[in-house]
Amino acid sequence: MGDKKWYSLHVQSGFEHRVKANIMKALKEEGLDDKVEEIFVPAVEKVVFKVKGKEKGELPLRSEEPKVYELEGEEGKKVVFRIEGGKVWVESCECEKKKCIPDKPIEKVGQKIKCPENKVEAKIELRDRLYPGYIFIKADLDKNLQSVIRRVPRVLGFVSAAGKPVVVPESEVAAIKDRLKKGIPKVKKFKFEVGDKVKIKEGPFIGFEGAISEIDAEREKVIVLVNIFDRQTPVELEFDQIEKIS
Repeated sequence: MGDKKWYSLHVQSGFEHRVKANIMKALKEEGLDDKVEEIFVPAVEKVVFKVKGKEKGELPLRSEEPKVYELEGEEGKKVVFRIEGGKVWVESCECEKKKCIPDKPIEKVGQKIKCPENKVEAKIELRDRLYPGYIFIKADLDKNLQSVIRRVPRVLGFVSAAGKPVVVPESEVAAIKDRLKKGIPKVKKFKFEVGDKVKIKEGPFIGFEGAISEIDAEREKVIVLVNIFDRQTPVELEFDQIEKIS
């Protein structure tokens, strides 16, 4: 048996975790378990809490210490969830008529616990997905194993060069895992979009109006096309120098 190496597998986005489960199932059926050491989905399994359909918070499914999360549902009634050992369950609930379902712990992506009476739920989801549509597999990859994996539903193929799957350095996978462990910064949402009509409120072009043609989110700057002497002139401005015209 050769040394196991990391490879990247392109799969249908949104089904990464299901593909992983189906690959593991296929390997077991074919007796190839020993050829794969690990399948890694570059995302974090989190428990997402909602009240009346509105998200209230999230916690990692797996952590060193147990976590408790309390929510107030209908009429201020409390539901307390506990997360421990990669499982989630209701520790206590003030519901009276409609009990929480299911009444046993959940542990897989897509599973949820609902309290119908209080309109509260906890669902396990994949969050902080670094590379949507890709998973990594550490394996002794021969032609037979490639064929088995490619037959799994929603597998689109290995990331390849010259027809051969590309080896991903161990250090690169380790860096991805470390980044996920530290947490992914939330993407800042901006109130401007290309095409928006804006008014300049600061600088030498104060009072002028125009349309946004480009947005540099990283530098928090935009290019606004301003009509100067009957010519469309691009002007670079910072986000706080403009305001949207309703």
